Amino acid sequence: ITLCRTQLVMAEFPDEKTVRFHGILEDHIYAMEVEMDVSIPDGVITKVTGWMKRYTNPVCPQAMDVLQKAVGMSLREEGWMSKINREIGRLGCTHFAEIILECGRCLDEARLALAVGQTLEANPQTDPNQAARDWIDAHPETMIPCVT
Repeated sequence: ITLCRTQLVMAEFPDEKTVRFHGILEDHIYAMEVEMDVSIPDGVITKVTGWMKRYTNPVCPQAMDVLQKAVGMSLREEGWMSKINREIGRLGCTHFAEIILECGRCLDEARLALAVGQTLEANPQTDPNQAARDWIDAHPETMIPCVT
């Protein structure tokens, strides 16, 4: 049996204090989506919506209510990944938890992309790598290990 699973995360900024993630998990068995708003200053999930487009068990849709437990959780809190797995994955849907985790891992990269884009728009001659390093140096809370 062959399995090909795709996970995709998109981010947009509806305002300067919010990042909106749209995460998709799809394979030949499951198709799920999550959209969530996250407060940039503290990483708190302020809104979450999920869609189960394809699932295997008739009880799967009951996880929609459990998904709302993510509201109020912080992606900056120590142990946030374990908390998502415990509160959303075990009590609801592991696939929804996987999507939230992947979106959460992208929080700092989304902020970085926005900042570098704004810097380049204001000054097109700026070296994008240096702009990224400068932003990371100014934001010690970030968890971006590969940019030095």
